[in-house]
Amino acid sequence: MKQKEEINVSSHDDLAFDLRPIRHRDCQAIWDILKDPQVQTFNDYDADITKGDVYDFIQGDIERFYNQQGIRLVIVLRSSGQVIGSVGIFNIIDGQGMLGFELSSQYFGKGIMQKVLDMLFEKLTTFVPAPLNSVLALVNQNNSASIKLLTKCGFQQDDAHWVKHVS
Repeated sequence: MKQKEEINVSSHDDLAFDLRPIRHRDCQAIWDILKDPQVQTFNDYDADITKGDVYDFIQGDIERFYNQQGIRLVIVLRSSGQVIGSVGIFNIIDGQGMLGFELSSQYFGKGIMQKVLDMLFEKLTTFVPAPLNSVLALVNQNNSASIKLLTKCGFQQDDAHWVKHVS
């Protein structure tokens, strides 16, 4: 199965970005994002995450893609080529997947992640060939920004999960 190399997304000129499948060479950029204390506040990765851990996560993401069990895309600023975050749908089993995302803290509150999620769901069958009926997200109840984001993107709270029906 061939990965799509890049999906262009139109947005504000200075914050225009592309989404593409994650690669091993993205390890340093993702590690830098995950080590940021503002990102760690609500992320489920350990504070002592190593670059080797991130490399292993990326390898797992690549394997999940080829097994049609998920995909992780990096968010790349078009102006600089800088990786500023990632988004993925993981553990696709019986038509249900889990959403995960992180964004560099310097881009918090700029509307980027909403555009990313809108594009992800608009192009879902391009990114995820496996049949998908719903996507779940686990969110810390104190993470009001992510809760607001998920609500804007059509997710609804269902007990401890947030759910979006996609079929």
